[in-house]
Amino acid sequence: MPLVLAALLAFLLWGLSLTLGVALGAIVLSTILGTALALLRLAPWKIVRLPALVYVEIVRSLPSFLVIVYVFFAAGRLGLGLSVPASVILGLSLYAAALTAEIVRAGILSIERGQLEAARALGLSSAQTFTRIIAPQAARRMAPALASQFVTLTKSTSYGAVIGLHEFLRRGVIIYSRYFNPVEVLLVVGLVYFVLCTGLSSLVALLERGPAAGELTTPRRREPLE
Repeated sequence: MPLVLAALLAFLLWGLSLTLGVALGAIVLSTILGTALALLRLAPWKIVRLPALVYVEIVRSLPSFLVIVYVFFAAGRLGLGLSVPASVILGLSLYAAALTAEIVRAGILSIERGQLEAARALGLSSAQTFTRIIAPQAARRMAPALASQFVTLTKSTSYGAVIGLHEFLRRGVIIYSRYFNPVEVLLVVGLVYFVLCTGLSSLVALLERGPAAGELTTPRRREPLE
């Protein structure tokens, strides 16, 4: 019996590691793509803004499940040779990028115009203004929404089971289908998801409360000695 429990635990842990790997890949890729889309949507040229707007509006109106399945079959039709985990990462990233783009765009637009004018008055370039003033403050304001997005991405990895991804939840289903103990197995799986997602949200909240990197501070004027 102990050997069986150890084997089942190893089986579940392997699925958990796959879930975490897929989630991390989707988080990183969707953040990069979403940030690029947000910057395109904020571009002064309509020919650049319009394609980004069309992509965001279309993709975010679709179920993430549909995007994952479509990417898997489209990649096979085109002969791209993507593995199942890679297909799930790409599908989730393409979907989440549309949502992340709106979060990033809203965060950038939330910065008061007076700060931009002050930066120009100080002689900062556009790049310096963005990296030193806009980006740090926008990132702090976007943190809660991004945390929610990352948690959703982590849970959405379970959709990959439909195309053959043996992630954490799928392996739990395999176990209870064999041993007829769905209550116990799904309770364990649910608790692990709870700890994982709560920990992720708490980490982002902790980073949000910290000082915003790169935030400009006004030096205190030194009083002359009497």
